[in-house]
Amino acid sequence: MKNIKKYSGVVVPMVTPLRADLSIDLDAVTVLVNHLIEGGCHPFVLGTTGESSSISFESKLALVKKTVEVAKGKATIYAGISGNCFQESLDQTKVYTDLGVDVLVAHVPYYYPLSQNHILNYFNQLASAVSLPLIVYNMPMTTNMSIDLEIVDALSKHPNIVGYKESERGEERMAKAIGLWKNREDFSYLLGWAVKSYEGMLLGADGLVPSTGNLTPQLYSTIYESVLAGNNEAAQKAQEKSDAISKVYQENQIVTNAIPILKTMLAHYNLCKNEVLLPMLKVNTINEQEIQAKITEFGNDLKSLNTI
Repeated sequence: MKNIKKYSGVVVPMVTPLRADLSIDLDAVTVLVNHLIEGGCHPFVLGTTGESSSISFESKLALVKKTVEVAKGKATIYAGISGNCFQESLDQTKVYTDLGVDVLVAHVPYYYPLSQNHILNYFNQLASAVSLPLIVYNMPMTTNMSIDLEIVDALSKHPNIVGYKESERGEERMAKAIGLWKNREDFSYLLGWAVKSYEGMLLGADGLVPSTGNLTPQLYSTIYESVLAGNNEAAQKAQEKSDAISKVYQENQIVTNAIPILKTMLAHYNLCKNEVLLPMLKVNTINEQEIQAKITEFGNDLKSLNTI
């Protein structure tokens, strides 16, 4: 039986619900966070799916405050502090810590090209400067930089770095990383490559970070829990259904188009509106109807959508 680590399970990189005036839709935050918790998942605010680099500090605070209010004591709350200004990341951390988040997540600063030594130094300094546990997040699709696994392994020795979130593609890399850390009590591997959730869990991943989990938290909880229970058939079924749903917004799309489509899918089930922040563009009405028709094939309501 796999030993369950402190930072594990399904961690959903939450979309940021917005009103028509682009302020944080606090009612929708409540609805969405409850939906994730009921689906057996933990909320991760201010990640890539949450449009974190486009949100003002004031709006970030409103989002974090409401998420903590709804989820505290029911789930582990992850908050992104990625940015290009080290001091701003520290300022955000201080407020998020006071508000009650549990763990921080950060990818590399993404404006200047960095050597592996820069990356090692950056995360060591960040982890030493914050009072909450930190998870290192590898996201080459948006940062245009990959963190070498040897660097992550060196960072894993820092007492305040508790895990690694992987969004880089590559089966060999995934297997190597899981092999490195699966027996480490103090360091978690969270897989952000949703299509490989089942495979990653079989190899010994500690958790999953799927953006489609905004819609279908229960499907990913089923993958996670079924593999732990040895019910591979249920896990495979949940993987197949979640993959088909993911294709509706991800297939042949860059992330800047995928997120507005995902929000349109969420809007169809009354989880949030389909408003997005610049530079993203809201889905137009014609495409909206097409997206709704596609997603309804997988379930008329959230319950049927989340059932295998």
